[in-house]
Amino acid sequence: MTTFTAHAPNRPTMPASRAGSADPVVSLANPRGLEAVSETRMVSDGDGVPIRRVLPSRVATFNMVDPFLLLDEYRVPPPSPNGGGGFPPHPHRGFEIVTYLLEGTEKHMDSAGHTTLLRTGGAQRITTGSGMWHAEESDTGVRGLQLWVNLAQADKRVAPSYRLAEPEELPVRAFGDAHARIIAGEGSPLSLITPATYHDVVIQGGGAAVLPVPTGWQGFVYVLSGAGVFGPDRQQLQAGQFAALGAGDSLPVVAAPGGTRFMLGAALPHREPVRWNGPYVD
Repeated sequence: MTTFTAHAPNRPTMPASRAGSADPVVSLANPRGLEAVSETRMVSDGDGVPIRRVLPSRVATFNMVDPFLLLDEYRVPPPSPNGGGGFPPHPHRGFEIVTYLLEGTEKHMDSAGHTTLLRTGGAQRITTGSGMWHAEESDTGVRGLQLWVNLAQADKRVAPSYRLAEPEELPVRAFGDAHARIIAGEGSPLSLITPATYHDVVIQGGGAAVLPVPTGWQGFVYVLSGAGVFGPDRQQLQAGQFAALGAGDSLPVVAAPGGTRFMLGAALPHREPVRWNGPYVD
C-alpha cells in the first residue's frame, strides 16, 4: 500500500443536511487501534444484485465486532425491460437492519404495511424482532449499505417495527476536520434497541480528527473512498478495506492527500451465542 504524509487540512464537505455544533475535544488518553484488517469479497443476492460483502469476515470474527452480524455494500442496476433487480419479498427475525442509501432511490415494502421511498442520504431502520418480511426495488438503480445488528436474547421476540429517516433528518456533526453524518445514535431519529452509533465520515485531504467511541463498545471501520491512517499506530486503510476496532475510547484519523470517506460503527456487545438459521438469527 502506498504511504503518504499528512498536509494542511482542507475543510470537508457533506451532502446538505442539518448542521450540528462542533464536538468538544476528546482525550487521547486511550485511543483505539485497528485489528483484523481485511479485504471484502464479491457475492450476489436477491435478483442477482452484486454485493461487496464486508461482514461476516474471514479475518474479523464475530466476537471482535459483536453485535454486528452483516455489512453489505450493494449496487442495484436500473431495471431491464424484462424486469428483475432488487430484493424480492423475504423474511427475517431476531435482529435490526439499518439501510443507508449512497446513490439513487429505493422503494421499501414490508409485512407491517409500510411502503416508503428511500432517497440518497436517507436511511431506514427495520426491527425484525419476532418476524417480518420486506422487499426493496428501484426504478433508478441504487447504491447502498445494509447493516445487521443483533438483538439480545431477551429482545429476540419484540414486535417488528419500521422507521424511515429522510436525508434532512440526519444531523451532521463536526469532529476536528471530520464531518460525520449521524445515521444511528445520539441526535439521529433512528434509534436501535442495542445501544449503537453508525456514522458516515468525510475528511478532506490531510485533515485530522479524533472520533469518540464509548469505552467497552465494539465496532468497525469500512472505507468507502480514498485512504487514511487510523489509530495511534497509524494503520493505513484504503477504499474497500475493513477493520475491527481495538479497545479504547476514541479513534484518531488522518486523511490521505486525496481525502477519505468511511463508515464507523460501534455498539454495546451482547456476549451471547449467535444461532444463524438462514434469514433468521435466533
